[in-house]
Amino acid sequence: MREKIQKIISNHYFLSFILPAMIMLGYFAYRKMAPFGNSSILTVDLGQQYIDMFSGMRETILHNPHQLFYSFGKNFGGEMFSEWSYYLFSPLNLLLLFFNQANLPSGILLLTVLRFGLSGLSMQCLLVKQNFASKNLALVFSSSYALSGWFIANQVNLLWQDEIILLPLIIYFAISAILEKKYLPFTLIFAFSIIDNFYIAYMIGVFLPFFALWQISRQPSKILSWLISMYRFLLAMFGSVLVAAVVLLPTAYQLLQGKGQDTIAKIDWQFIAKPYLLILKLIPGSFNFSQMKTGQANIFVPFVIIIGLIAYFFLRKEKISTKIIAGFTIGLYGLSFIWQPLNIFFHMMQYPVWYPYRYSFIFIFFVLLLAAIGLQQSRHANLKTFVLSAVLICGITLTAFIYDGKIDFVDQQQVHLFIFVSVFGLFVYLIRRYMSFNFWSYFLLLVALTSSALNAYLSTNNFGYLTNSEYQRTIQALRQSTSNLSKKGFYRVGQTFSRTRGDPFATGFNGGMHFSSTVDKKTPELFGAFGQAAGDYVASYSYGTILTDAIFDMKYFISPVYGSSTAAGSSRSMANSYRPDLTSYQLLQSKDQTMTIKNNNALPIIFPTSKQVLKSQIYPENPILTANSLWTKLANTKSVVKENIPFTYNTTNLQRLLYLNGQTAEKISNTQDASLNISFTPTTNDAYYLTLPSSFANDASWITINGETIPQDTNRQDVVALNVANQDKNFQITISIHLKNSSLFLNNLTLYSIDRTQVSQAAKKIQKTGITNLKFNQTSFTGNIHAAQDQKLLMTTIPASPGWKIKIDGKNTTVKTIDHYFVGAKINPGKHRIKIYYEEPYLHIALFISVISLFIIIGFNLRKRFTKIN
Repeated sequence: MREKIQKIISNHYFLSFILPAMIMLGYFAYRKMAPFGNSSILTVDLGQQYIDMFSGMRETILHNPHQLFYSFGKNFGGEMFSEWSYYLFSPLNLLLLFFNQANLPSGILLLTVLRFGLSGLSMQCLLVKQNFASKNLALVFSSSYALSGWFIANQVNLLWQDEIILLPLIIYFAISAILEKKYLPFTLIFAFSIIDNFYIAYMIGVFLPFFALWQISRQPSKILSWLISMYRFLLAMFGSVLVAAVVLLPTAYQLLQGKGQDTIAKIDWQFIAKPYLLILKLIPGSFNFSQMKTGQANIFVPFVIIIGLIAYFFLRKEKISTKIIAGFTIGLYGLSFIWQPLNIFFHMMQYPVWYPYRYSFIFIFFVLLLAAIGLQQSRHANLKTFVLSAVLICGITLTAFIYDGKIDFVDQQQVHLFIFVSVFGLFVYLIRRYMSFNFWSYFLLLVALTSSALNAYLSTNNFGYLTNSEYQRTIQALRQSTSNLSKKGFYRVGQTFSRTRGDPFATGFNGGMHFSSTVDKKTPELFGAFGQAAGDYVASYSYGTILTDAIFDMKYFISPVYGSSTAAGSSRSMANSYRPDLTSYQLLQSKDQTMTIKNNNALPIIFPTSKQVLKSQIYPENPILTANSLWTKLANTKSVVKENIPFTYNTTNLQRLLYLNGQTAEKISNTQDASLNISFTPTTNDAYYLTLPSSFANDASWITINGETIPQDTNRQDVVALNVANQDKNFQITISIHLKNSSLFLNNLTLYSIDRTQVSQAAKKIQKTGITNLKFNQTSFTGNIHAAQDQKLLMTTIPASPGWKIKIDGKNTTVKTIDHYFVGAKINPGKHRIKIYYEEPYLHIALFISVISLFIIIGFNLRKRFTKIN
């Protein structure tokens, strides 16, 4: 044990971990991020999406394991296994189990620091153990790898970071497979990387054949031996895919229901970036918010690495064929940063939404590897390397000054810092022959660390972060609202405020919103048809009506207390919905920030109904009539909706409007407020709704009702129904639609009312027939149903998706899709025992493939070993 510890220390494994970890920990402490202060590491997707998934992961592991496969905290209900495989399968995430939901930002910070350190350690292991660089020189490259531009830019994307840790280890075992024919370790670790995150593992998988060809070409072998080695390596890679089938097959199937449908059908052959701007990414701090969205590839490494890369191609010991393969690989990835077809191919045939060039860490890795060989094997400075390096420094500097003020990710201060560290690095390269190799390596390390630390500081300083108190204030409000809800029966909880779309999943209640890359295509359609905010990969129940509240079993609502604090993170500051109709529901509790309301009209999750439901219609761009159509068939009643309620309108600072539907409103003066003002006086105390077109979304307008600015969920692509009045008989209502731009397209502006008394009466009737003795978890519902003579259909509000199965009286029953979107089945009149359960599609066959493949691969390797021994 003592010898092992000494070896770890002597090979600088501990230093390779501690250097990048301490640099980032020091920065986070400097920014007073929790646990060091009131700031937090939460920003962009980490604060808006991932932290809720980590919280939901804790809930699943500790309290609700069925959520591994399906969760009603995901929209109205959604498949989860593919979401786990994309976001949560990293074993390092288990460290977050030691942090409660309120303290998750602290846990995420420490986990991020750990991953920085592990990246440096894995790179050090590869370089030292495979003799690419001495232990001292290897520190230059391991620290540069861990603090590379990719990792700094993607420090918020914890779901991808394991792969940058695993890549050097995969390469280590790939070399062992090629040189020593030890294929089992390589097959297993690459399979593990696929299971950990299949998306980034795909990018590694694309790179591996290029690397294998480069490594094979370094050996003194003939072409036939090359081909045999390559064939065996590719076979080992295929074995990894088979072992990982347990994750790949179900996930691939689910992605085909959603994001996979966006796979590029037609290749765009355009160039997407200017190559001369790409070299500016070698300047420290060349990353900001705009670069995060649609920027250049984040390929920053200290300039001493580029010197080493140039030196590699002038090495006499390296074969020309090997250099050609290396140059081709570097060139191919470089081309992909500016040419769309290659970019899309490396992104698994998907256009990345934000964070472009996610595979650039592979380019960085290979550059570092070649540079390590270049500097390790160069005993003194090479004139050609020096000249090319100096020319490149001048080229980068000149380009930066030419584009000064034209680009936003580099300024003159950064250019001056670049000149200093790059010229100093070139100087250190020049004096190589005049000092011992070990001392020179530490000198080079100082230059590299300085450059990397500057890049980390300048880049990370470009972002604002959520305060820890703001995050905790919202978590407290959510807990305060939901902690005392009934533990009996199934129900959903609506929100008129939210911190993120992941609140239900994170806090452990069945809600009506979610945001992830694994949302299927049917979900936005379902939400949009019933007038809710929805877009690609996101949905939110933000525009409910008393009809949709009842249909979707929204039994409880949590809402800000009127007049409560508007401090950052408070429920009022997070309001995203305007629902005066909720005042007609039952108030259960009201505390300092939030109140909880009960909807006594919520329908059961499962109940028998008439076959007339099969005749219900989806009215395009009319969510009120869509909900009314379903309701009248469920309740066997007449329409509860009054259409086309008359109103008057006038305009402020708008050109004359002859009509409101199908016309564009245009400002007279762009410097003044412009609005369309709709007025009416309710003749009843019912709830009134004004439908709004999708043209009002995406911050194109803001709305006031009787002078009060109301919260809206602007991220939508469908017509929604805005609740504008409730219990306001004979009281004039004025809705003012204010233009944010010079023009606004008007359409679908129709006023409706819904008869609350009729809805309540019909709801009570349906509730009496609902499932009894219900026992349920996230993947299973069992109970009793008594269907009347005219009730020959089993109705649920479980979103229809592959995997749901139904048993009636112990017998499998064909699952029907009701009203385009809901799980249901035919049922005979009488009493029945019902079981509705979810099974992950293809999971069983995928597990079988993985287990059998694993046994075959291990058995083959054991047989080979025993054959050698004998």
